[in-house]
Amino acid sequence: MSETTSSPVATGTTEWTPRDGAAPHAQRLLSGSGLTMVRISFRRGQILDEHRAPGPILVQCLSGDIELDVDTPAGRETHRLAAGSVLHIDAGLMHRLTAADDSVVQVVLHRNVAGPAAS
Repeated sequence: MSETTSSPVATGTTEWTPRDGAAPHAQRLLSGSGLTMVRISFRRGQILDEHRAPGPILVQCLSGDIELDVDTPAGRETHRLAAGSVLHIDAGLMHRLTAADDSVVQVVLHRNVAGPAAS
């Protein structure tokens, strides 16, 4: 993943900056107390293979069309995210993104977030 400066302002969040090959181009746009924002540029067919995040994440499709598989306690869920769609994924869930079209995705990773409060 390529990185930018530690400024509290992110610019170019919707820019499509793809790379060739099987994997998309991920770039950290900003990092602050408790969160990191990443832009991922996909060419059609590129895959961000299965992985998990230590905290909850928001995945927003800014342009294009993404298929996102999430392994939940209830089983695998497949979501189709078109431009303007946002999906919340709980901490630790395995997930995978596949570009159905050239796409830009923004991911906000939350760190140091306490789990659900006990009832």
